[in-house]
Amino acid sequence: MIPIMEFQERSLKGPVMKGTQFDLAFAKKVRELVGKYEIKYDPDELIVDDKTADAVFEAGVELLADVGLYHLDTQRVIRFSAEEIKEIAGAYRESPPRQVFGRGEDQLTVEYRTSDDKRPPILAGGAPGSIGEEWFEPYIQSFVQEETNRAMGIAGGITAVGGVTPKAGTLSEVYCGLWECRKLLEVLERTGRPGMHLGLLCTVSTVGGTMACVGPGLREAHNTQIGIHIVPEQKIDWTRLLLAQFCQERGITPWTSCMSMVGALCRDAAEASIGLVANLLGQLGYGHGTMSSLFSNHLDGRWADAETQWAFSGAARASERNIRVPIAGVCGGMEQVWRTEAGMYQAAAMAVSNTASGFSYAWIAGHSGLEARLVGEILNAVAGMDRGKANELLKAILEVTARKVKETSGPRAFPDAYDLETVEPKPALTADYERVRENLAKLGIPFS
Repeated sequence: MIPIMEFQERSLKGPVMKGTQFDLAFAKKVRELVGKYEIKYDPDELIVDDKTADAVFEAGVELLADVGLYHLDTQRVIRFSAEEIKEIAGAYRESPPRQVFGRGEDQLTVEYRTSDDKRPPILAGGAPGSIGEEWFEPYIQSFVQEETNRAMGIAGGITAVGGVTPKAGTLSEVYCGLWECRKLLEVLERTGRPGMHLGLLCTVSTVGGTMACVGPGLREAHNTQIGIHIVPEQKIDWTRLLLAQFCQERGITPWTSCMSMVGALCRDAAEASIGLVANLLGQLGYGHGTMSSLFSNHLDGRWADAETQWAFSGAARASERNIRVPIAGVCGGMEQVWRTEAGMYQAAAMAVSNTASGFSYAWIAGHSGLEARLVGEILNAVAGMDRGKANELLKAILEVTARKVKETSGPRAFPDAYDLETVEPKPALTADYERVRENLAKLGIPFS
């Protein structure tokens, strides 16, 4: 592996380039690679086959070797050789990492799994989105109290505390971040799961704010991940490198997270899958992570459709066969359909697609505890399903999903979905869950 300090040298001595020039180089190269490796988005085969997955991997290696990473602060290109990139992939492939989170009864191990693995992915449905102070605790508890939910993939994102809004790089960021950390631990203690992993640190984003929230009695190595996200496409800054170094020094698992957009520098799902692999390999190079999230959406923010799931499948299966790092993924609907039937169908589609593509860890699973329960039931039901059968099931769910999204007028707020006193789902949300589950069974999900 390349030492983290080597990235300082490359960040300061690499070729100077404007950001627009780097974007143009990326776009030209990824267009060349889809032709060279004959990679083509196929809406009828949404679970990518072995040959295509291997081609996506080789194209991703070449893209990173040719284009490199762009340092936004120094405006220089961080170069890798193809040999270095293959060595990074080979180190993971030869010894797939196993990551332990949590303590006591809530300890869990995240491991690499294959697309036909009968072991279900880990359900780590967390509380995503902007959270109001008045419903912060019940929202978190709705996930924690679900027995099959083994961790919080993400927990937090407070909008304000006592009228104080968290502003990055100021005292208010730390003030709200510390409040959030303490409230999360209170909820875990009250719900009887004090050792549960809390996932990605949310409200704080700066280096100083992050460091202020990590320590005894706050976020610690056993229950925390810190984002070292690469910026689409293939861009980093000093913040990413500083946080990666902090994670390595403190024994904290970094949140390695890669995203490529369909319709931006990547024109379609085929190009986005290559971009995801290049971003993954680059981020593993400086972050040395033990797991990685993959995600693709459209330039207008849409996801959970055929194109974005093909992009995920291409990258995840490329990793499954050639890198073997545990892959995490989202199983949750778009914001305009949160806590509705449409959102549940989107989550279901992603759960089927991601499981059949070899992912290990669902870090977002719906937008309430009840939706996380549904996602967990699907993960258990489809693990080990034949990829061809999973492909037909996914297409059937996506057909229903498209119709439901058009019929949905807007999201359901959490206080309208759950009783804030009892922390139980309200009848309307329960009815949606039961109706969706029944229909998914008819479409072919073999619930136990």
